[in-house]
Amino acid sequence: MHAFDAAQQGVPSLPGFEGVRLLRDFVSEEEARDLLGKLEAAPFVPSQSGREKLHYGPRVNFNRRRVNAERFEGLPAWAPPLEARLRERVEAEFSPEDPVHAALAHYVTTDVFVLRYAPERASNLDFHLDDVFAYGELILDLSLESDTTLTLYRGRPEGEVDDPDDVAPACVRVPMPARSLALLFGPARYAWEHALLAPDLPAPRTSVTFRTVSEALAAMPEGREVLERAKRVLPEG
Repeated sequence: MHAFDAAQQGVPSLPGFEGVRLLRDFVSEEEARDLLGKLEAAPFVPSQSGREKLHYGPRVNFNRRRVNAERFEGLPAWAPPLEARLRERVEAEFSPEDPVHAALAHYVTTDVFVLRYAPERASNLDFHLDDVFAYGELILDLSLESDTTLTLYRGRPEGEVDDPDDVAPACVRVPMPARSLALLFGPARYAWEHALLAPDLPAPRTSVTFRTVSEALAAMPEGREVLERAKRVLPEG
């Protein structure tokens, strides 16, 4: 088990680990309260593992690898300013040689997925790899309300990324304070599964995950349709 060091933006005990960046205080306390208020007014629906969800984006059939954008009316008005802020923070805080810049260069928000966790329901997020057909390299996760820890794992039996006979099991724990933004890209995105474990969610938490279409999907007609619809901004209220 290894610990991610936000000051070093890496894992000292696992020097080869790459693909996580953490931006602390990405939103202010006032902005977090305001965003939570806007989300509370939206129609959450039950999800898996004790969660509730709210989705702005195209519908994806992961088994058939199909994307349907017919009901995708656009992104919430608060999403584009957060993407712009992300670009400013990355430009200001990371050297030009940092690989996060290359990941961000291929990113534009096309999917916003809000999850609400409640300890009384033992809410959690199972180990998984975000679908590589539907979604591109860079994945963003904004933590609201409470602190938590993101767990990344390799070598899990029946996992999605490795044969456990070929890879020694390894675990990386990434602290995600409230109001921080975590960025996953590169190896952390494609070679590690990630999860939020129920013991790491002792208080109510709302997360906002931002994703983009994969490069392969962006080259298809349905992907281009998603990109066009993502330019629309939904009216507030």
